[in-house]
Amino acid sequence: MYVPNYIPEPLEVPGNVTEQPYPARLFFIRRVALLHLASLVIIAIMVHLSFPQMGLAMALICLGTCLTGLDLVRIALRGKPTEAKISTLCLPAVLILVAWGLREIELGGWPVFPPLIGACCVVIYTVLAGRDFSFIGCALLSLIASSAAVAGFANLSHYDRERAAFALGTNAMFVIYWVYDLASLLARRRQGEELAAVVDLYRDVFNFFGYAVRMIKHWQKHKIWTVK
Repeated sequence: MYVPNYIPEPLEVPGNVTEQPYPARLFFIRRVALLHLASLVIIAIMVHLSFPQMGLAMALICLGTCLTGLDLVRIALRGKPTEAKISTLCLPAVLILVAWGLREIELGGWPVFPPLIGACCVVIYTVLAGRDFSFIGCALLSLIASSAAVAGFANLSHYDRERAAFALGTNAMFVIYWVYDLASLLARRRQGEELAAVVDLYRDVFNFFGYAVRMIKHWQKHKIWTVK
């Protein structure tokens, strides 16, 4: 007797990166890592620009609305080349809104640099690991190296206990999320869609919207949690 899973299988698109030879997969991972680091550098520069002082809540609402809209676009056009093009075109808007939100957080006295350090450590690992790259190794070694760097910077900057803990926690969450999400999106992206994958790394923070829809459809299809 076939017993369906309570959760849907991971999404895949035809011709995705996981179907490519190992060197092609490594090339995709490295390009995404480098492009994402470049996007964080751009954000770090924009954080020091003058944004309208409308408060953190408004900045998060605008960013959340943008990312949710991109989630809906992905749901509607999943697997189609049009979706990757639309996502890529929206990348500048995503970076501006992320920078705006981080600017508000920084004005509140909280450090916003940890993701940049974490991303640098991830890129260094992807370059130095060569053909021995592994997502588990990337997560562990990048987390150790970036945590040490963040702790050193916090000590030199004389952070109090709360800000030091915030910096270390933010770095840890970023590295773990980044590695997990990149491993997942390899099945949803094709070669040449590296910029769209960078957008995914921002957009997937709200991935539970699309996942909730998939979960409900999966339950309906297999009559799970339904009243007969």
